[in-house]
Amino acid sequence: MRRSVCIFFLGFAAVLLTVSGCSRFVGPAERPMPLAEEEWRAALGDRGRHWQKYTASFHLRADSAKGKYPLRAVVLADLPDRLRLEAFNLFGQTLGVIIYNKGESSLWVPSEKTLYTARKPEVLTQHFLGVSLPLNVLGYSLAASLPPEQLETFKLLSERSRWVGQSQARDDGWRYEWSFLSQPMTFKAFEARQGLWHYTVNYDPPVPLEVTESPRRIAFLSSDWQMDVTIDQIQTASHMWDDLFLPSFPGGVRRVSLDEHP
Repeated sequence: MRRSVCIFFLGFAAVLLTVSGCSRFVGPAERPMPLAEEEWRAALGDRGRHWQKYTASFHLRADSAKGKYPLRAVVLADLPDRLRLEAFNLFGQTLGVIIYNKGESSLWVPSEKTLYTARKPEVLTQHFLGVSLPLNVLGYSLAASLPPEQLETFKLLSERSRWVGQSQARDDGWRYEWSFLSQPMTFKAFEARQGLWHYTVNYDPPVPLEVTESPRRIAFLSSDWQMDVTIDQIQTASHMWDDLFLPSFPGGVRRVSLDEHP
Protein backbone atom coordinates (compact mmCIF):
# COMPACT_ATOMS: atom_id res chain seq x y z
CA MET A 1 0.00 0.00 0.00
CA ARG A 2 2.75 2.39 1.04
CA ARG A 3 4.71 1.49 -2.08
CA SER A 4 1.73 2.22 -4.36
CA VAL A 5 1.22 5.61 -2.70
CA CYS A 6 4.85 6.51 -3.28
CA ILE A 7 4.62 5.46 -6.91
CA PHE A 8 1.51 7.66 -7.32
CA PHE A 9 3.21 10.76 -5.90
CA LEU A 10 6.37 10.15 -7.91
CA GLY A 11 4.30 9.89 -11.08
CA PHE A 12 2.34 13.04 -10.22
CA ALA A 13 5.57 14.96 -9.58
CA ALA A 14 6.94 13.81 -12.93
CA VAL A 15 3.88 15.16 -14.69
CA LEU A 16 4.24 18.52 -12.93
CA LEU A 17 7.90 18.73 -13.89
CA THR A 18 7.08 17.89 -17.49
CA VAL A 19 4.37 20.58 -17.68
CA SER A 20 6.50 23.24 -15.99
CA GLY A 21 9.43 22.32 -18.19
CA CYS A 22 7.34 22.76 -21.32
CA SER A 23 5.96 26.09 -20.14
CA ARG A 24 9.48 27.48 -19.77
CA PHE A 25 10.08 27.01 -23.49
CA VAL A 26 6.99 28.96 -24.53
CA GLY A 27 8.23 32.54 -24.79
CA PRO A 28 6.22 35.72 -25.46
CA ALA A 29 4.77 36.16 -28.92
CA GLU A 30 7.12 38.01 -31.20
CA ARG A 31 6.05 41.58 -32.00
CA PRO A 32 5.90 42.40 -35.70
CA MET A 33 8.77 44.48 -36.97
CA PRO A 34 7.79 48.17 -37.34
CA LEU A 35 7.18 49.27 -40.90
CA ALA A 36 9.56 51.79 -42.41
CA GLU A 37 8.34 55.25 -43.37
CA GLU A 38 9.20 54.44 -46.99
CA GLU A 39 6.69 51.57 -46.94
CA TRP A 40 3.91 53.87 -45.75
CA ARG A 41 4.84 56.55 -48.28
CA ALA A 42 4.89 54.00 -51.11
CA ALA A 43 1.52 52.51 -50.12
CA LEU A 44 -0.10 55.95 -49.82
CA GLY A 45 1.42 57.06 -53.12
CA ASP A 46 0.07 53.96 -54.91
CA ARG A 47 -3.36 54.56 -53.39
CA GLY A 48 -3.42 58.23 -54.42
CA ARG A 49 -2.54 57.38 -58.02
CA HIS A 50 -5.12 54.59 -58.16
CA TRP A 51 -7.96 56.85 -56.95
CA GLN A 52 -7.01 59.96 -58.93
CA LYS A 53 -10.11 59.59 -61.13
CA TYR A 54 -13.27 58.00 -59.75
CA THR A 55 -17.04 58.15 -59.50
CA ALA A 56 -18.93 57.64 -56.23
CA SER A 57 -22.53 57.57 -55.05
CA PHE A 58 -23.39 57.91 -51.39
CA HIS A 59 -25.94 58.95 -48.78
CA LEU A 60 -25.15 61.79 -46.42
CA ARG A 61 -26.80 63.22 -43.35
CA ALA A 62 -25.80 66.75 -42.42
CA ASP A 63 -26.31 68.42 -39.07
CA SER A 64 -25.50 72.12 -39.32
CA ALA A 65 -26.91 75.61 -38.88
CA LYS A 66 -29.20 74.82 -41.82
CA GLY A 67 -30.79 71.97 -39.85
CA LYS A 68 -30.69 68.19 -40.01
CA TYR A 69 -31.42 66.61 -43.35
CA PRO A 70 -30.57 63.53 -45.46
CA LEU A 71 -29.40 63.70 -49.07
CA ARG A 72 -28.18 61.45 -51.85
CA ALA A 73 -25.13 62.56 -53.80
CA VAL A 74 -22.92 61.65 -56.72
CA VAL A 75 -19.30 62.76 -57.06
CA LEU A 76 -17.16 62.78 -60.19
CA ALA A 77 -13.53 63.34 -59.21
CA ASP A 78 -10.51 64.13 -61.37
CA LEU A 79 -8.08 64.97 -58.58
CA PRO A 80 -6.54 67.30 -57.69
CA ASP A 81 -7.99 69.91 -60.05
CA ARG A 82 -11.58 68.95 -60.84
CA LEU A 83 -14.57 67.71 -58.89
CA ARG A 84 -18.32 67.72 -59.43
CA LEU A 85 -20.82 67.02 -56.64
CA GLU A 86 -24.52 66.70 -57.43
CA ALA A 87 -26.95 66.41 -54.51
CA PHE A 88 -30.47 64.96 -54.75
CA ASN A 89 -33.41 64.74 -52.40
CA LEU A 90 -34.79 61.31 -51.53
CA PHE A 91 -37.16 61.54 -54.56
CA GLY A 92 -34.25 61.94 -56.99
CA GLN A 93 -34.69 65.66 -57.72
CA THR A 94 -31.48 67.67 -58.11
CA LEU A 95 -31.06 70.14 -55.28
CA GLY A 96 -27.69 71.55 -56.22
CA VAL A 97 -24.56 71.01 -58.27
CA ILE A 98 -21.17 72.17 -56.97
CA ILE A 99 -18.30 72.21 -59.44
CA TYR A 100 -14.63 72.88 -58.83
CA ASN A 101 -12.60 73.25 -62.00
CA LYS A 102 -8.94 74.29 -61.86
CA GLY A 103 -9.36 77.03 -59.29
CA GLU A 104 -12.87 78.14 -60.27
CA SER A 105 -15.90 77.02 -58.29
CA SER A 106 -19.65 77.39 -58.72
CA LEU A 107 -22.94 76.21 -57.22
CA TRP A 108 -26.03 75.74 -59.37
CA VAL A 109 -29.37 75.65 -57.51
CA PRO A 110 -32.15 74.73 -60.01
CA SER A 111 -35.06 75.61 -57.72
CA GLU A 112 -33.71 79.17 -57.41
CA LYS A 113 -32.46 79.39 -61.01
CA THR A 114 -29.33 80.83 -59.49
CA LEU A 115 -25.63 80.24 -60.09
CA TYR A 116 -23.47 81.06 -57.09
CA THR A 117 -19.71 81.59 -57.39
CA ALA A 118 -16.90 81.98 -54.87
CA ARG A 119 -13.12 81.98 -54.87
CA LYS A 120 -13.05 79.22 -52.25
CA PRO A 121 -15.31 76.20 -52.81
CA GLU A 122 -15.82 75.76 -49.05
CA VAL A 123 -17.83 79.00 -49.17
CA LEU A 124 -20.22 77.24 -51.55
CA THR A 125 -20.52 74.12 -49.41
CA GLN A 126 -21.20 76.36 -46.41
CA HIS A 127 -23.96 78.18 -48.30
CA PHE A 128 -25.52 74.99 -49.67
CA LEU A 129 -25.05 72.44 -46.86
CA GLY A 130 -24.04 74.53 -43.88
CA VAL A 131 -20.77 72.55 -44.00
CA SER A 132 -17.55 74.46 -44.68
CA LEU A 133 -15.50 71.71 -46.30
CA PRO A 134 -12.93 72.23 -49.10
CA LEU A 135 -13.91 70.15 -52.11
CA ASN A 136 -10.43 68.72 -52.62
CA VAL A 137 -10.52 67.47 -49.02
CA LEU A 138 -13.91 65.88 -49.70
CA GLY A 139 -12.58 64.28 -52.88
CA TYR A 140 -9.57 62.69 -51.20
CA SER A 141 -11.57 61.74 -48.10
CA LEU A 142 -14.13 59.75 -50.09
CA ALA A 143 -11.29 57.70 -51.56
CA ALA A 144 -9.27 57.55 -48.30
CA SER A 145 -6.17 58.87 -50.04
CA LEU A 146 -3.65 61.70 -49.69
CA PRO A 147 -2.85 64.49 -52.17
CA PRO A 148 0.59 64.00 -53.78
CA GLU A 149 1.90 67.36 -52.54
CA GLN A 150 1.20 66.36 -48.94
CA LEU A 151 3.33 63.25 -49.31
CA GLU A 152 6.27 65.55 -50.07
CA THR A 153 6.24 66.85 -46.47
CA PHE A 154 4.90 63.62 -44.94
CA LYS A 155 6.48 62.49 -41.66
CA LEU A 156 5.56 59.37 -39.70
CA LEU A 157 5.60 59.04 -35.91
CA SER A 158 4.78 56.09 -33.65
CA GLU A 159 2.34 56.65 -30.78
CA ARG A 160 1.50 53.55 -28.73
CA SER A 161 -0.79 51.35 -30.83
CA ARG A 162 -1.09 53.74 -33.78
CA TRP A 163 1.05 55.50 -36.35
CA VAL A 164 0.64 59.22 -36.97
CA GLY A 165 1.44 60.89 -40.27
CA GLN A 166 1.92 64.66 -40.35
CA SER A 167 2.09 67.09 -43.25
CA GLN A 168 1.74 70.81 -43.93
CA ALA A 169 0.45 72.28 -47.20
CA ARG A 170 2.86 74.76 -48.72
CA ASP A 171 0.35 77.26 -50.08
CA ASP A 172 -2.81 77.46 -47.98
CA GLY A 173 -1.44 77.01 -44.43
CA TRP A 174 -3.48 73.90 -43.65
CA ARG A 175 -1.83 71.32 -41.39
CA TYR A 176 -2.86 67.68 -41.54
CA GLU A 177 -2.46 64.72 -39.20
CA TRP A 178 -3.38 61.16 -40.16
CA SER A 179 -3.96 58.22 -37.87
CA PHE A 180 -3.01 54.73 -39.11
CA LEU A 181 -2.95 51.19 -37.77
CA SER A 182 -0.05 49.00 -38.84
CA GLN A 183 -1.24 45.37 -38.50
CA PRO A 184 -2.53 45.40 -41.16
CA MET A 185 -1.81 48.83 -42.68
CA THR A 186 -5.07 50.75 -42.41
CA PHE A 187 -6.25 54.37 -42.60
CA LYS A 188 -8.24 55.23 -39.48
CA ALA A 189 -8.78 59.03 -39.32
CA PHE A 190 -7.29 62.44 -39.94
CA GLU A 191 -7.45 66.00 -38.65
CA ALA A 192 -7.06 69.27 -40.52
CA ARG A 193 -6.21 72.65 -38.99
CA GLN A 194 -5.80 76.17 -40.27
CA GLY A 195 -5.77 78.91 -37.65
CA LEU A 196 -9.05 78.59 -35.74
CA TRP A 197 -10.47 76.16 -38.32
CA HIS A 198 -10.43 72.52 -37.30
CA TYR A 199 -12.26 69.38 -38.37
CA THR A 200 -11.79 65.63 -38.17
CA VAL A 201 -12.61 62.73 -40.50
CA ASN A 202 -13.15 59.22 -39.10
CA TYR A 203 -13.48 55.95 -41.03
CA ASP A 204 -15.70 53.14 -39.75
CA PRO A 205 -14.27 50.61 -40.19
CA PRO A 206 -10.68 51.74 -40.87
CA VAL A 207 -9.72 51.40 -44.54
CA PRO A 208 -6.94 48.96 -45.57
CA LEU A 209 -4.29 50.68 -47.69
CA GLU A 210 -4.51 48.15 -50.53
CA VAL A 211 -5.52 50.18 -53.58
CA THR A 212 -8.65 48.12 -54.23
CA GLU A 213 -10.11 48.83 -50.77
CA SER A 214 -12.55 51.72 -50.22
CA PRO A 215 -14.36 53.36 -47.29
CA ARG A 216 -17.81 52.30 -46.11
CA ARG A 217 -18.81 54.97 -43.60
CA ILE A 218 -17.16 58.35 -43.02
CA ALA A 219 -17.89 60.90 -40.28
CA PHE A 220 -16.88 64.54 -40.86
CA LEU A 221 -16.96 66.63 -37.69
CA SER A 222 -16.21 70.23 -36.70
CA SER A 223 -17.32 72.46 -33.84
CA ASP A 224 -20.14 73.89 -36.01
CA TRP A 225 -21.35 70.94 -38.07
CA GLN A 226 -21.33 67.20 -38.61
CA MET A 227 -21.78 65.17 -41.77
CA ASP A 228 -22.11 61.38 -41.93
CA VAL A 229 -21.50 59.65 -45.26
CA THR A 230 -22.35 56.08 -46.26
CA ILE A 231 -20.72 54.98 -49.51
CA ASP A 232 -23.09 53.11 -51.81
CA GLN A 233 -20.65 52.63 -54.69
CA ILE A 234 -17.22 53.91 -55.67
CA GLN A 235 -15.06 52.91 -58.61
CA THR A 236 -12.11 54.26 -60.53
CA ALA A 237 -12.55 55.87 -63.95
CA SER A 238 -10.12 55.84 -66.85
CA HIS A 239 -11.31 59.16 -68.29
CA MET A 240 -13.40 62.20 -67.33
CA TRP A 241 -15.08 64.26 -70.05
CA ASP A 242 -14.33 67.98 -69.88
CA ASP A 243 -17.98 69.01 -70.35
CA LEU A 244 -18.86 67.36 -67.03
CA PHE A 245 -16.97 70.19 -65.37
CA LEU A 246 -18.18 72.90 -67.76
CA PRO A 247 -21.97 72.56 -67.58
CA SER A 248 -24.37 74.74 -69.52
CA PHE A 249 -27.22 76.52 -67.76
CA PRO A 250 -30.61 77.65 -69.10
CA GLY A 251 -31.18 81.27 -70.09
CA GLY A 252 -32.19 83.83 -67.53
CA VAL A 253 -29.93 82.44 -64.82
CA ARG A 254 -29.30 84.77 -61.89
CA ARG A 255 -25.64 85.00 -60.94
CA VAL A 256 -24.54 85.76 -57.41
CA SER A 257 -20.98 86.09 -56.13
CA LEU A 258 -20.80 84.95 -52.52
CA ASP A 259 -17.50 86.78 -52.19
CA GLU A 260 -19.42 90.04 -52.66
CA HIS A 261 -22.63 88.96 -50.88
CA PRO A 262 -21.76 86.54 -48.06
